[in-house]
Amino acid sequence: MVRQASAASRAIQETYVASCSAEMSFGSAGTGEIYTYERLRCGEANGRDTPDFKPMQTHSSVIENFIREGKGGKGTYVKATDDVLYSKIPQGYAPYGYRPTWRATAEGQTAQLAVRLKDGSILTNGARFDTPIDEHQRNLISALEESDSRFSVVPFHSITAAWTDGEIDDWSRAPFGISDLQKEVSVAVPSGGEEWKRIKVKDKNGRVTERTIHTLGDSVLRVKDRYYLSGVDETGKGSGMYFFAELVTKQAPPTLEEAYNMLKPTVVREAEGRELNVLRQGEWFAIPARVSTSELMRDVERGIAAYRQRHVLGKDGHHELEEAVLYKAGERKGQVYARGVLRHTQDEHTDLDLGTVRWYLIVHNVVGASYTLSGKGTAQFD
Repeated sequence: MVRQASAASRAIQETYVASCSAEMSFGSAGTGEIYTYERLRCGEANGRDTPDFKPMQTHSSVIENFIREGKGGKGTYVKATDDVLYSKIPQGYAPYGYRPTWRATAEGQTAQLAVRLKDGSILTNGARFDTPIDEHQRNLISALEESDSRFSVVPFHSITAAWTDGEIDDWSRAPFGISDLQKEVSVAVPSGGEEWKRIKVKDKNGRVTERTIHTLGDSVLRVKDRYYLSGVDETGKGSGMYFFAELVTKQAPPTLEEAYNMLKPTVVREAEGRELNVLRQGEWFAIPARVSTSELMRDVERGIAAYRQRHVLGKDGHHELEEAVLYKAGERKGQVYARGVLRHTQDEHTDLDLGTVRWYLIVHNVVGASYTLSGKGTAQFD
């Protein structure tokens, strides 16, 4: 029985016969995608009898096949080889026939969204993207969360910065290729998936409150011979601040909890073991100290310590102490004690109120280099 051609296929046939064009496209209502029938030869009425007829895949099928089958595919804007999933937006991008004017789009941009690593894990690009690449990114992460695949979501800018020791923080200028990335990067502790989560925050009196932060899904990556913790600092303003921090270790931590513990100096872990109310802002910890104001001021008078107001921690740092005593000599040389408010001079972290009665010992975390969402490096003493 000969099947009647649909109106859409007849339209394609008539147009093609008239023009002998190499490619035909038509829209699918409500999907925002264009289905393209390629390489329809002159004289072949509907092309479906040719062995090379391949209709465009939906974006979701391209993503699913990449994750679950390890196969490439081709959608309108989302495409994949066996090893790389990417989004390619043409010039003149106009979804549903309209060009958005109320927000930036990714018109003319191509972005790598995921790379299959040699260990079989999928490394997903957690950088910020314009529409519609950001939608493709969200669809990819959702599909990964529903799969059994090991994966990690990390901005490729941050990996580039880690690879080059902070010299280059732009993935588009990375001095290495996809094949290098596949060999030299592996997932040590996989991501649990992107989420908004409630976290507990303690104040100076030990009272616990909750706030919501956004995470890309914490994970640990190996980049060449070093390990990095990808996570979100809940002391950052708003929904938290992303960081990609080098762990001071030669071996991969077995869990995320152990990775976070590696950032804590011994004195912090000991204080927590004694159930002291240890506070933190960014990379700086504040440990309740058994030292009186009179004792500190006596050491200031003796000349082995200095009293400071609005003291900024570290060289070229941004964390400012309202009141501080800095030891220059003696058994406590190098130690810093503080009270009052610990604030960030660039307003990237919420203020930490230490109170005006008790003094706290201020210590820095244990970390190598650290990078932000855009790949920008943070100073050793930020």
